[in-house]
Order: sequence, then structure tokens, then C-alpha cells
Amino acid sequence: MSRAAEGRAGAGGAAATIDVDQALSLYRQMVLIRGVEVEIETLHKRGRMTGSFHSSMGQEACAAGVCAALRQSDIVTSNHRGHGHAVAKGIPIEGIFAELFGRSTGVSGGRGGSMHLHHRESGFLGENAIVAGGLPWAGGAAWARKKRGLTDVGVAFIGDGGFAQGVTHEVLLMARYWEAPLVIVCENNGLAHSMASERLFGEPGSITRIVEATGVRSEFVDGRDVIAVAETAAAMVEHARTVGPAFIECQVFRVKPHSLSDPDYRYREKDAGQAWLETHDPILALRRRLGEDQGEALDRIDAEVAEEVAAASAAAEAAPQTPVEAALENVYLTAELNKNG
Repeated sequence: MSRAAEGRAGAGGAAATIDVDQALSLYRQMVLIRGVEVEIETLHKRGRMTGSFHSSMGQEACAAGVCAALRQSDIVTSNHRGHGHAVAKGIPIEGIFAELFGRSTGVSGGRGGSMHLHHRESGFLGENAIVAGGLPWAGGAAWARKKRGLTDVGVAFIGDGGFAQGVTHEVLLMARYWEAPLVIVCENNGLAHSMASERLFGEPGSITRIVEATGVRSEFVDGRDVIAVAETAAAMVEHARTVGPAFIECQVFRVKPHSLSDPDYRYREKDAGQAWLETHDPILALRRRLGEDQGEALDRIDAEVAEEVAAASAAAEAAPQTPVEAALENVYLTAELNKNG
């Protein structure tokens, strides 16, 4: 990192505390998230993957920065736009690709698909297609760990649309009452599908102020700056471990349509996402911040990640297809019990 970059302010105006190695690690994580999602979108467009896909392109800094503050034993839950969170929490990307290919080696056995990635070994309790549906999981897991005398935290990623759900405020207040070690991360990308979040809550930062009124510690952070996100997350995770719940509003931007089949040109300017990415890409922002003296290291990361993604995708596609009979596995009611009524 250049001296100028090291001296720039981080979260909350404090001097940056991220060193060069940590910054390079954050860069690698963002490039890996981007690479995985670009590969998934490409495979869909080529007809080699089916089902829905919700891209988090442009939001990589939030996933990478928050998860950098976590232990493997910390719990993360996510939403329908959760591939980045899954990658950042350490799920093997071959298992993610295999899941989306419907292969038996997928992290959910090829039965869950894009919106139901789970990997307990990485502390990733799962995505949820229900808006804000993963929040009670993280809240319950956080409280349970506190009751067991552990210091692990639960982290729930939601969107601005998820903040409008009643369950979000119920969990928030219960976590405050129980002093549960829960961190809620609201990725405010400006759109709840097609509804502008400013029409619901006001300008970015308004959600933070709403949560502050409940007495829960809340911070707003620019999601284009992965170092600011990482520093903010480190402080908020430590607060959750030692004091009680915390809330982060991370301002991001939804570069891609809501899903592959969404005609977003009907409610925002065509190519709005691409135009934003050209000037606000968090990956390019970190490259500029690290400076030319890290150019060789950054190029090496780019090449290594591209090779890793290609190899994982190919291996996943070659894996055995999940058999139809697998639909009857891991259910609560066995065939024998069913026969007996």
C-alpha cells in the first residue's frame, strides 16, 4: 500500500488500520466473489445451468469486509443474493458450483440450488429465499451460543427490502433485550426489487438512525470502500461479542437486474449498473488505493483466481448428477412411520 493510501481515513474518520497483506487478502476475496458470479451468469446464459440467479456484482466489498472480521465458528445467514457471503465465509467454490449444477457433490447435495446454499463446516447456516427469513436463524444461533458460554457471534445479511419486514424489528428488539451477540448487516443497494429504498426510508443512513432509536449500536459505511467496511465490521463484531447486538448499514449498488429474468430497464435507466461500475467498482477502487507498487501482486491474484474458478467450475460440472431418489432423503418423517399413520 502506498504511503498516501496508508494515511487516508478509514471508517469513522480514523486512520486506516489495515496493512498491505490484509488489503491484498480483501482484494483476493472480492475478485473471487466476482469471478464466481460472472462464471455462474455465463453458465446460465449458455444453458448449462438452470434456475434463478441473483447477482451481487458491485457489492463484493460488504461481503469480504464483514466476513474478514469473523471466525470460522461464527455463524452467518444470508438472503437470495447470497453467493458473495457464502464465498467470503469460506464455502469451497467447487461445492457452490456443484450445487447450482444439481450435482451430488453440491454443498446442499444438489437439492437446494442458488438460494439455499448451506455449509455448517464454514459456519454458513444458509441462504433463505424468504425476505429477511435468515435473520431469526442468526439471532437464535447467537443467543444459543451465549447461553452455552461461547463467544461466537451470529451475522445476518439482509437487504433494504428485508429491513421493511416485521421479523427484522422483532429479532432486533429481542436481541437487544437478551443482549445477544448478533450483528445485522443491511446491504442497502437502493432497490427492494423495483421500489427505491429512499421512498421508504429516506436517504442512505436513514436506516442507521432508525435502528439507533432502539438503543442498538448502529453504524453507516460506504460499501465501495472495502477497508472502511472491514474496519467498521471489526469494531461492530467485537461489540457484539462483548456487549450486545450491533447493526451495520452498508451502502452498496445493485449493478445487475434483480434476477436474470428481471427487465430492470422498466424502472431504472438502461445500463445504470454498468455506468455505476465504471466509476465506483470497489475492486478497482482498492487497486487504485494500493498503488502501482502492488501492481504485480494484484495481477498475480487476478490470474490465480481466474484459474481457480475455471478449475472448480469444470470439476463441479463433471460430478455425478443428484439422483431423483435424493428428494426422499433427510426428511423428518420416515417411510416406516408414515405407514403406521
